[in-house]
Amino acid sequence: MNKKLIIKTISKNTNIPKVTVERVLDGLETVVLDALRKGEVINLTGFLKLYTKQRNERTFVNFQTGETFVAPVKTVPAIRFSPIFIKKL
Repeated sequence: MNKKLIIKTISKNTNIPKVTVERVLDGLETVVLDALRKGEVINLTGFLKLYTKQRNERTFVNFQTGETFVAPVKTVPAIRFSPIFIKKL
């Protein structure tokens, strides 16, 4: 399911115009990105929890050349679904 289909489905189920639904989803994306950049945790009770975590420095090997290289420490997004949501699935 892509963004267009989500917008269409929400619009159909709620009788809210597609343009409005799209603006709300775009606004949600902006709010989530801003919060995660600040290191905040987003908790939608009964649905999911969005947060960031640090991926440690890792060493990789290029098997074709045998060369090793190090991937630096990196902040990555993470998601955890609520047990309530998982039970509904």
